[in-house]
This record gives sequence, structure tokens and C-alpha cells, in this order.
Amino acid sequence: MQCAAPNKKCEPCHSLDTSALLSREQVDQELQSKPSLALWKHETMEPNDVPFLCHRFTAKNFKAAMDALNDMGAIAEREQHHPDFHLTNYRDVQIDIYTHKVKGITKNDIALAEMISQEVKIEYSPKWLKSNPDAVASSKQQ
Repeated sequence: MQCAAPNKKCEPCHSLDTSALLSREQVDQELQSKPSLALWKHETMEPNDVPFLCHRFTAKNFKAAMDALNDMGAIAEREQHHPDFHLTNYRDVQIDIYTHKVKGITKNDIALAEMISQEVKIEYSPKWLKSNPDAVASSKQQ
């Protein structure tokens, strides 16, 4: 498996075990130290408290949402690491990334979030951008 993020290499999930899991502190450190991950949040999934990386946004319209999802899907397929995608209200998007095999966050998940942030140009809703200043800086870097 290859990985486009600088200095990152994804490993096949079948070779991972629970020793690959990152602690909450390690995940938070990664999110805080990388500007490209400013829009990603560290959350937990009920009912088993499985940690995951989450990015939510409102796209400009349905086409913009689908374009972003298709681009993210191409990256996921290339890397053979597949996040959960959610599209609601025709333009509200949520991406959840975690390593299903070990039920938590690994370096592969951080790398995939970086790739998505760096490679996918998202056409955000202007109203959403106004209330999410971190996205303004992120969209100018793309």
C-alpha cells in the first residue's frame, strides 16, 4: 500500500494488531501539530467507545459534496484504507476514519486524513465558511 502524504507510509491493515493503536494523547498531538488536520476532530463511537477521526462540513451544493466524496473515495481506494462517508441534507458531509481491524486510530488513519486534507479541494458553503475560520485558511492552501 502506498501513501502520498509526505514522509508517510501506510501499512496493510491485515498486518496490524492492537499495538498499532495510538493513545488519545498521541492522536491529539498529531491533530494539533499538523495544520492540514485543523478541521479533523478526535471523537468516540458508541456503543463501544471506538475512537475515530471525524471531519464534518457543509458543501456549497450537492454536486460539490459529491465531487469531494468521489475524490476522497479515489484516495481511499488507492490506499486500500476505507473511511465511513455520510451525506445528509444533500450537502452535509461527515468522514469518519479509523482502522476497523483494531477498532481505533493508527498512523494509517492520520496519514489518510492528511492525504484527504491535502489532495481534495472542497467547495464549502459560503455560510459554513464564515462560521468555520479554520476552513478558510485550509481552503486557501488548496
